[in-house]
Amino acid sequence: MRKRRGEALATLIVTLISWAALVILAGVVGFITYKGLGVISWEFLTTPMREGMKKGGIAPAIVGSIWVTLVALGVGGLIGTSAGAYLSEFARHRRLKQLIEFLVTTLSGIPSVVYGLFGLALFVVTLNFGTSILAGGLTLALLSLPLLIRNAQEAFSSVPTSLKEASIGLGASEMQTFLRVTLPIALPRVLTGLVLATGRILGETAPILFTVAAYYLPTYPRSLLEPTMLLPYHLYVLITSGVNVKETYPMAFGTALTLLILTLFFTLTAAYLRFRLKQKYRV
Repeated sequence: MRKRRGEALATLIVTLISWAALVILAGVVGFITYKGLGVISWEFLTTPMREGMKKGGIAPAIVGSIWVTLVALGVGGLIGTSAGAYLSEFARHRRLKQLIEFLVTTLSGIPSVVYGLFGLALFVVTLNFGTSILAGGLTLALLSLPLLIRNAQEAFSSVPTSLKEASIGLGASEMQTFLRVTLPIALPRVLTGLVLATGRILGETAPILFTVAAYYLPTYPRSLLEPTMLLPYHLYVLITSGVNVKETYPMAFGTALTLLILTLFFTLTAAYLRFRLKQKYRV
């Protein structure tokens, strides 16, 4: 009887915490939607800002955020998935594997502002990329690597060993087994990691502050070696450093809502791809 009461109490506590988290999330999203929905319009989403950001839209910041996110996901996704595959499928030296895992765990605890300073020193100054989309994307790729590596490692490790052994038993090499058996089955979970990384990349401010973000640049980027405006930094500017904060305050909520919508768009796209892959490979 005491054991059942303890289990019931623990279940109740966990349930209350879960519902509290959902209520807080719904409250935050609802508040931003309520404040920003009246600002969102076709003109707001498709025109540049003007008159010191007091009027116009946020189109350059949207385009810049998409560019930087695609660069970061492309580089970070490739490196992170490859590293996760190595740790899960090909690493033979136990101590080397443990060392790499320790370094990955250490990287995940480094503050984002440190990544920004590192990106400034390496990509902006040493490699002479300047303040550019390429420098910002590479910095954010480094920032997302711990998450991507861990997720990919767990995704590949979750594939049943019996399937891998059956493939090798039929004469396939380790690389053929990985490409034809392990990777297709683990791909839906790898996409989940990319979604999580997308949310973090879109919301980071400190790394882009040093490497790519422009304070006021109402033009669209034409190459990867140009600076650009981005939604997180533009939101920060509207709240703290605008010419007239009272006038730009509603635009800040519109920008925040746009950022949420972009994150939701990437999430739904990845969820759709994951669903299709599960249907294709029946996993």
